[in-house]
Amino acid sequence: MKRVLLALSVLLVSSASAVAQADSAFVQVGRFADPPPPPPPGPTVVVVEEPRYQVPDRPLELPREDYRSPFRLHVGPSGVTTGRGFGLGLGLAADFGLGTVGARLTSAWFRPESTGTGPIAGGMGHYTAEMVLDLHKGGPWHPVIGLGFGLTHITSSAAGEGGFAGIGIARIGFEYSLGLDDADVRFGFGLTGALPGPSDRELANLPPYAVASASLGIGF
Repeated sequence: MKRVLLALSVLLVSSASAVAQADSAFVQVGRFADPPPPPPPGPTVVVVEEPRYQVPDRPLELPREDYRSPFRLHVGPSGVTTGRGFGLGLGLAADFGLGTVGARLTSAWFRPESTGTGPIAGGMGHYTAEMVLDLHKGGPWHPVIGLGFGLTHITSSAAGEGGFAGIGIARIGFEYSLGLDDADVRFGFGLTGALPGPSDRELANLPPYAVASASLGIGF
């Protein structure tokens, strides 16, 4: 009887070992030999990676542009000469425009030429209007060219009583801007040539003359 029970025990143990080996044959570690099953039907989700922005250490600085006023007033000393002396005076001017093309109105008053016997023997008034070209409107230095016309009045001349004369003018000048944030302040230098035209009989022999000027201009 014991031998029979021992034989049955051995048989059960062998059967259990065979079943365990059969079950372990289906356990696999690693990739499947066959491709994985397709995903279930449904909407496809696409993940887009957002671009990465690099933030600079300090903000970018835009180029600074000097303030320019559309209206500027100028005042400063002036001088006039016909080649026979030099008469000192005072000049005033008003500039209009902040672009390349502008306009200027000028008034100046002079004492007689230093010789006292030239064409400008008495006081002189010089009044002009001109078109102005600013050849470098964006920088501190402004080379300018002006063309226009005007009127001159001489109190007395070498011929006697004075009178009025029409003139055509051409001007070259340089202006330097201080580059302030809230005001257009400039120092200017200019040289104007005047050619007399129609005139009163007393100024029929008035020769061409030149006007030199320096000025301080301010615009808000």
